[in-house]
Amino acid sequence: PYHENKITLDKSKKDKWGLPVLSFDAEIKDNELKMRGDMQNEMKEMLESIGVKDTYTYDNVYGLGQGIHEMGTARMGRDPKTSVLNGNNQ
Repeated sequence: PYHENKITLDKSKKDKWGLPVLSFDAEIKDNELKMRGDMQNEMKEMLESIGVKDTYTYDNVYGLGQGIHEMGTARMGRDPKTSVLNGNNQ
């Protein structure tokens, strides 16, 4: 997680109950793109190693909230001053 990534309440947009909706202020950076490429290549290799044929990867531009799981909105750590979760996700 990057410290500059954050989620806030958007006071100008409301849900059907009149409550503010979430606003993501985050960015997918070079490290995440590299990890994604590595995962694609690893999966291709795993599938081919068990005999799956005609495997291929593709790169599809994606953004936050498009069927992926964003992480980092609740910081995990040992210091309660900088973290809201401990190392056990509690």
